Amino acid sequence: MPLQKPTEKDYYLPILETLRSFGGSAHLDEVRLSVRPFLRADIHHLDEPAGAKTKETRFDKDLNWAGERLADDGLIQKARTHWELTEEGRHNFFTARTLALFCELAGKNAKTRRKKPTS
Repeated sequence: MPLQKPTEKDYYLPILETLRSFGGSAHLDEVRLSVRPFLRADIHHLDEPAGAKTKETRFDKDLNWAGERLADDGLIQKARTHWELTEEGRHNFFTARTLALFCELAGKNAKTRRKKPTS
């Protein structure tokens, strides 16, 4: 079965876990390097240009949008090159929203594991 394009939600927990593992904050380059291995996606898709007139990759664009959503939800503060867990993100890592996302991802991964052909 071919690997699928990750959705924005696929980025949420890897971003939060990355920031937590770096003590609560990290440079964007560290976030990029740490999140990418969590995504089960076709590497060629992640490296595709995000648009016809941009040098930004699909991965970078999706990562930034996911970061924006987490910032909008008050879980991280996001500057251009530095991302940091907020007080809410530090103390409520498993808020209702992140717990719901975790459950959704766990269910999706369980379905993927069941579909794998056995040899």
